[in-house]
Amino acid sequence: MNICKGLAFVPLALLIACSGDDSSPTTPSTESSSSEGTPGIPDGGNPGDGGNAPAAVSLPSTANGAIPDAQYPIWKSRWVISMAQEVAGGSTMNYSFYSTKYPNAIRVRWDTSDDNCLVDGLTSIDGKNLTEMMNKQTGCSVSEGIGYGMLISLFNNDQTVFDGLWAYNQGARGFSGGNLMPWRLASFSRVLDATSALDADLDIASALILAYYKWGNQAYLDDAKNIVNTIYELGIHPDTKLLLPGPNWKLKDTYNLSYFSPVAFRLFAKVDQAHPWNEVLDAHYAYMQKVQDAGATKAVFPDWSNAAGEAYYAGSSGIAKKTYMLYFQESVRIPWRIAWDYYWFADERAGAILKKLGDFVAAKSNNDPAQLPQYAVNYLDGTDAINPTKGEHYLGAACLSGLGVNAAWADACTSYFNGFEMSTTAGYSGNYFKQILQMMYSSLLNGKFVKPNL
Repeated sequence: MNICKGLAFVPLALLIACSGDDSSPTTPSTESSSSEGTPGIPDGGNPGDGGNAPAAVSLPSTANGAIPDAQYPIWKSRWVISMAQEVAGGSTMNYSFYSTKYPNAIRVRWDTSDDNCLVDGLTSIDGKNLTEMMNKQTGCSVSEGIGYGMLISLFNNDQTVFDGLWAYNQGARGFSGGNLMPWRLASFSRVLDATSALDADLDIASALILAYYKWGNQAYLDDAKNIVNTIYELGIHPDTKLLLPGPNWKLKDTYNLSYFSPVAFRLFAKVDQAHPWNEVLDAHYAYMQKVQDAGATKAVFPDWSNAAGEAYYAGSSGIAKKTYMLYFQESVRIPWRIAWDYYWFADERAGAILKKLGDFVAAKSNNDPAQLPQYAVNYLDGTDAINPTKGEHYLGAACLSGLGVNAAWADACTSYFNGFEMSTTAGYSGNYFKQILQMMYSSLLNGKFVKPNL
């Protein structure tokens, strides 16, 4: 499993994600409306309110639903592709498995220089010259991108894309014969790495549960329950109750806090009474608070840590070897996951975590999002590290760290964040990870994360 897989939360830094993470470009031929309801600021809601009570946690006053409405078709046109589009573009790969069982499959493309991620024979997409459209190889997809894509399409009310991504997920699981998705695949053709990355499976199961409550398809819930059961059996450490990075990590004292999804654990507790998911939720919040308070800044998190809550070197390859102790590429997802829980469920633990992090980010930026520092922070001593490249996903994470706890910062940051266009021009520096998180964070900050009646 590529430890760089889930670039997490680089604090104030605007860094480029690991070049090989999950994803893909271009738009399927059919699509639903990308917006739901009136663009604006829907209520978040508290536990048990069915999603209809006034929100205890408000979105930024500068939230604007028209922003993700405009961004979604742009993101989709670059990073989402159907099997039919790929074949029409001249690909000569073997599509027999998907074409027989899941002909409507859609995937999110992942950019990497790996030769395995070059689609054989593909010359164009929807009549666009491939070499002009993309400057990276995007023939691979990763489970993380499918999970993110399912959430994004769900909250942007695009059931066609959602179902296509679900079909791709089911096909990927069909290759391995299990309930968890293989981490990395070559197009619609074959599995490249059968290891499961459990953050992706959490997001996929969460998306299916939410889709059931949104659109009413029982098949979504039935499939989600199978995934949830397997996540607990293979992915929750029996002693610590913490989520393992993957099922094969049970003997490794290694955890990634950016994989922790409190909303997922709450949803799992609702549909799976056979396992103690509330204990899992509590264990993760306790662990997160412990790690946050043990750091030099008492605000940021390391990319990887051990059961004792110490910054931990989790692998020997790639950037993680040099940055495991940094508030860096893994942790860029932490503010989104915690802010989502705070917005929907107003958990005081989430608010406390965001408060420490958000105030730190705002202070580092002199309360001006345009001055957000372009560096990571060392969890161990609080010093600045690395000289990264700007990325809208890091800016969005910084904005989310103030959600509900630092209104002035969240308002100013969201206004600034919303000014960044999602470009598809040739040579654009935005990569898969940057743009999929920009899309995700924009959807939450601008009111697309509408809580269904649970």
